[in-house]
Amino acid sequence: MELNRWESKDWMMEKTTPIPALPLEKTPLLFIDNPATLESMISELREVTELAVDLEHHSYRTFLGLTCLIQISTREKDYVIDALALWRDLEGLNEIFTNPKVVKVFHGAASDLEWLQRDFGVYVVGLFDTYLAMKQLNFAHFSLQHLLAHFCSIELDKKYQLADWRLRY
Repeated sequence: MELNRWESKDWMMEKTTPIPALPLEKTPLLFIDNPATLESMISELREVTELAVDLEHHSYRTFLGLTCLIQISTREKDYVIDALALWRDLEGLNEIFTNPKVVKVFHGAASDLEWLQRDFGVYVVGLFDTYLAMKQLNFAHFSLQHLLAHFCSIELDKKYQLADWRLRY
């Protein structure tokens, strides 16, 4: 029902000059593992008009699996949320994730959306899926690795792709 009422804003459809990302070494990384830092992050996210989201999920030898980490990036900061430590608090992300004035950028969002809804009751309004955009634009490859290498000159290190994200050290 919400999707039927959603309308894009003019600024969302304007062609703009790409804004280069900050170098990784100049981008602060914050680890969010308690309610106070979560609230502080949400407060900071109230000021943005776009953010990127990715989830790390563990499903090996489990029926449904569980979301272990939520990664959120803005143009100024990166956040890694310990979803296991904040399981009961993450519904607070709805303030940002359902705000139609904030574009949420995912890559291959289908599973991430399912996990956010199932595990935390978090819904997303104003989604842009780079995987679907790449398909629509007939890219030769559809991976995030290819997208970041092509447009951002970032080579992804995939050695932890299948890590057990439940582990904490």
